[in-house]
Amino acid sequence: MKRLHIYFLGLITALFYACSPYEDRITPADPAGIKLDFSVTQNPDYDNQVTLESKTKDVIPFWDYGFGTTKEAKAVVILPFAGDFFVKYSAYGTGGPKTDSVKVTVSANDPKFFASKLYNLLTNGADGKTWVWAIDVPGGYCFGNGPGDTERPAWWTVGKAGLQTQGVLDDEMTFDLNKNANFSITHKGVTTKGSFTLDTLAQKIKINGADISWGNNVAYNIIKLNANEMTLVQQGDGWRNIWMFKRKGFVF
Repeated sequence: MKRLHIYFLGLITALFYACSPYEDRITPADPAGIKLDFSVTQNPDYDNQVTLESKTKDVIPFWDYGFGTTKEAKAVVILPFAGDFFVKYSAYGTGGPKTDSVKVTVSANDPKFFASKLYNLLTNGADGKTWVWAIDVPGGYCFGNGPGDTERPAWWTVGKAGLQTQGVLDDEMTFDLNKNANFSITHKGVTTKGSFTLDTLAQKIKINGADISWGNNVAYNIIKLNANEMTLVQQGDGWRNIWMFKRKGFVF
């Protein structure tokens, strides 16, 4: 019998206990007849935190909770984003794996996971923030390279005309935290979606499945990020490539 324990915090904290017959899920082709027994429990005071516990006998458990996996019989994991998610449980025995899943609802993005102000400055949370080239930055150059400690293009410098020639002048990049760390770039009317990984300690960002406008597909150092400006660099030995963006709608 499957035991699911899912707690929610509301006017009354309730415990829902759901049972369903295993005979509905075991087929004659499964000689082991594995009877799944597991629980998925949300912390009622912090529903981003979920305890996974496998109680099925004589199997190797495997959990996929959307933001990671574990083989532990009991594990405490974090679902950092608000929304509905499915926790998938597989039990591997001699007759092959048996699988089931549980839907969990997370009420809000995890304030602990997203404690760094960099997340909100970059994304504006679930609502998202769109960034464009800072073509009106003082000096007029928003892309290029220079010495390893420069904060703006110094050797090779590119402004509006160069971006126009390259075909990237009107590129727009959007970051948001709506059920994931989402990234998208619109280039010549075509939008490519990906995700991003933000290292708040090292102040680095990596785009997955796409790239920034005129990017080099590397992990970028963030040397400036505020409500209106974002400067990224590819750091080299005594040199750096520089990308300067601004919040869409902002005027220097």
